[in-house]
Amino acid sequence: MHARPAMKLFELMQGFDAEVLLRNDEGTEAEANSVIALLMLDSAKGRQIEIEATGPQEVEALAAVIALFNSGFDED
Repeated sequence: MHARPAMKLFELMQGFDAEVLLRNDEGTEAEANSVIALLMLDSAKGRQIEIEATGPQEVEALAAVIALFNSGFDED
């Protein structure tokens, strides 16, 4: 993941009481509250990413992350 999308995802997560974990198709994981972990996650455009959320606002956080991915991180 590049720096700008990683920062957008990190900033988005600050508004939720939930932990979000991203996993690429090779099994590499990154917590969405760690910009460094997100930068190290090999998640080039077009690759499949699994998203898992836990916590009091897990449903809302998951929906927000999916919306951000579907919008192309507002970079298109």
